[in-house]
Amino acid sequence: MAPLPMVQNLKLTALAGDGEMNDLERRVMAPVVVQVVDQNDRPVEGADVVFRFPLNGPGAAFAGQKSSKTVKTNGQGQAAATGWTANGEVGTFQVHVTAAYGNQIGEITISMTNVTRIAGEGKTYRVKHRRWYSSKWVKIGLIAGGAAAAAGIVLAVTGGGGSSGHTITISPGSPTVGAPH
Repeated sequence: MAPLPMVQNLKLTALAGDGEMNDLERRVMAPVVVQVVDQNDRPVEGADVVFRFPLNGPGAAFAGQKSSKTVKTNGQGQAAATGWTANGEVGTFQVHVTAAYGNQIGEITISMTNVTRIAGEGKTYRVKHRRWYSSKWVKIGLIAGGAAAAAGIVLAVTGGGGSSGHTITISPGSPTVGAPH
């Protein structure tokens, strides 16, 4: 039985990377992500997606100075080029992306630009992950909790009332309870 002829009916869409810039100075690379759908616009899971960087001029390379990498699409038909770095040459270049699934194929070209540095309030590709303890309200709560704990300790030590002649110092941070010397 002869193999089926290849049919160009997969559609690729750039979800990230097209028209994006790579910051050479800070070594911040734009993400490159595509989505593969069939002729009925349904995501194709398990398609082989090949990302290819140019061999000369501005561009990038995957680990081991490889110019291409094959990735499988996930359940949403998405594939991302990972583990690559721009080659240090300033300028615009094309990333050629092809997808194959069974006898179906598709392709797209993504345009990227290597720049010395992305200036000002331009595009930023680093995601700032906030920690739970970085919130202003968490800090206020911790300070207030420390003050309340200090007051509770003082009340427990002094029996809850009266004048004992002790000095109580409450400050932001670790509470301090003590008597003057």
